[in-house]
Amino acid sequence: MTKIAEFVTALFDYLRAEAGALKRGLGQVVWAVLVLLVAAGVLLAGLGFLLAAVFLALKDPLGAPAAALATSVFTLVLVGVLVWYAKTSLK
Repeated sequence: MTKIAEFVTALFDYLRAEAGALKRGLGQVVWAVLVLLVAAGVLLAGLGFLLAAVFLALKDPLGAPAAALATSVFTLVLVGVLVWYAKTSLK
């Protein structure tokens, strides 16, 4: 009977240690996800400023409507290429 009690005690000690390791690992994963979300937001803001800069650079030589059209076509082509690349890389 004492062997079973020792086994159960050792099992619970092991499970407690593993739970602590899991909690630390989960905390690291949550932190990494939060950092990636912030980085994604900064990336989107940077891409928005890049597109605004392209529009402003084209506004004087082409006019506002043509610059907006050129910027949107550039954006759609870039997104299309990225979607195509993602689709072909998953096959």
